[in-house]
Amino acid sequence: MDRLKDYIEQHREAFDEIPLPEGHLDRFAARLEQEEEKVKTVPLWRRLMPLAAAIALFLCLSVPFWIQRETPDSYVCELHSEMSELHTYYRMQLEDHLMELEAASEAHPSEAFRNLLEAGLQIEASCQQFDNQVLPTLPCSDEGIFVINQQYRNSLNSMQILCQQCMNLKNE
Repeated sequence: MDRLKDYIEQHREAFDEIPLPEGHLDRFAARLEQEEEKVKTVPLWRRLMPLAAAIALFLCLSVPFWIQRETPDSYVCELHSEMSELHTYYRMQLEDHLMELEAASEAHPSEAFRNLLEAGLQIEASCQQFDNQVLPTLPCSDEGIFVINQQYRNSLNSMQILCQQCMNLKNE
């Protein structure tokens, strides 16, 4: 093929002088029109292949984020049961002391016992407010356990002081 091309280029003048056969221009124009009429159609699957590849790539890269986003909602931390047990323990202790104050107030209907009971009910209300507002926002971590311990230890100490005063009043 290269030899033919080289031969034509070397003898170009001879080829330019040779007249074209009769009807050559008409045949060339007709053939050119036929090629223009033929529109090269690309199959639909070939046009959509890059789009399908882009969607597949997007899905492959985004699935780990979907899984990661669902995990915290369904994840229950390891300390959740410990926090729940700690909360239950302190609430039971507080209720025991509150029942002790209520029993003493009923047995001794005086102003002093009624004031001790009211102070115990205020401590109970404070703990209930803590349970409703603060407890749900605590992180499930050692810091959360620390906050629960602080709140209920202080409340329990206050209740114990009230019960001790109640005992002192009974003994007088």
